[in-house]
Amino acid sequence: MYELFLTALVEERDFNAACAVLSGFCAMSPWETLNRVLYFQGPPRPTGITNQTSIEKPMRKDAAFLWKDLHQSLSRQSFILQAKYEIVKDRDMSPSAAAIDLDGTAGLLRWTDFPDPPHGRPLITQRKIVEIWEQKKLPSILRDNNFRFKTETIEEMYRFFQDDIEFCLTRQYFVKNIGEYTPLESRGDQQPSPLETLPTWDSATPVDMENRWILLVKSHVLQDNKPDEIRKAQDRLISLRGELEGAFDFKTIDRKVHDTRIAQQQQGIKALPQKVVLGKT
Repeated sequence: MYELFLTALVEERDFNAACAVLSGFCAMSPWETLNRVLYFQGPPRPTGITNQTSIEKPMRKDAAFLWKDLHQSLSRQSFILQAKYEIVKDRDMSPSAAAIDLDGTAGLLRWTDFPDPPHGRPLITQRKIVEIWEQKKLPSILRDNNFRFKTETIEEMYRFFQDDIEFCLTRQYFVKNIGEYTPLESRGDQQPSPLETLPTWDSATPVDMENRWILLVKSHVLQDNKPDEIRKAQDRLISLRGELEGAFDFKTIDRKVHDTRIAQQQQGIKALPQKVVLGKT
């Protein structure tokens, strides 16, 4: 599947106005969701998803196709993957919250490829993605295939829909100490693990220092080998940009921002730690 989207920043003070515009534009109230997002780092040398011991059998027909598609992509290049679990603020981020059995909870596994070059339409980001829904034992599946847990965040989302277009306002939060958001290579032998229980909602720290929201206007093309369908999606997004002009300022985003690839390590050469800058630049 191909994902194409426009990107705009929304200041915290403008959030209610943005929701009002999108509610009117889409003729619906927002669909609010809160996700716990776990990040798993692939091995230095790509091996795909060869160990399927922990994948539930029998596989759904659609899931089997997606696992095969994901395996082919991860055999060529190693990536950071996301495992997403929908949570409830009052239940899962309260002082009395119970521990979550991640292996026993169905989640969404998400992979995103490095975006394509802009090709004359710099406002549009487009990339291949694989999303496998309603999958249990995701941590075990990834661990079986040499993926290491890296860190986790909370993702707050307000979504609107108009036909096949999704308008998504999203904001992310840190739930661990800032030192646990550094590259795995810089942590030595320390192996992080998911939190047993999440902190309270009030103690979560916005990833963006200015607490802004990101608006993505997204279109999906199910068959990514049909360039005519991709061009139609591009035209639709450009048209929507014009319709929303004055309400949102869509920006050109460097595709490196969305790069989840793992640098391949040659045998006998020690990997150097990666440098990450947090906050404003």
